[in-house]
Amino acid sequence: MELKKRIQKECLGMLRNKIKEIKSEIDAVQESAISDTKSSMGDKYETGREVMMQEKNKLNGQLEILLNQLTTLEMIEVEKTHERIRQGSLVETDKGTFFISVPFGQMTFENKQIFVISSSAPLAQEMAGKTVGESFSFNTQTHKIKSIA
Repeated sequence: MELKKRIQKECLGMLRNKIKEIKSEIDAVQESAISDTKSSMGDKYETGREVMMQEKNKLNGQLEILLNQLTTLEMIEVEKTHERIRQGSLVETDKGTFFISVPFGQMTFENKQIFVISSSAPLAQEMAGKTVGESFSFNTQTHKIKSIA
């Protein structure tokens, strides 16, 4: 259970850093748009502003996704253990270790490969509701569940 708490803390830190980076990029785009002075070539100015606006919109979309992931991850009660696999479970199989939380991907944590995946990911859907000792198949591989925290 302590491992799950440490993994959550690491993921929260990484998400917060990504959020900070995106906010900095948004600020930079905003600053660039403000400081951009209108030249004698009006069309060029308008095109530049449009490109900056599109970039800002893209960054705001990424920020919204990250903030939603942060909220989801913060809501996981890592102190709880699960008998059946569900959102918030830390699952060890004979093929790997999975933290079902947010779509973060593969990470190395304490010299161990951990796959941080969303509960809506196809792999998590295959695992959902399973218990220790059960097996499931995904991408032609059979996984045997060794532990659930």
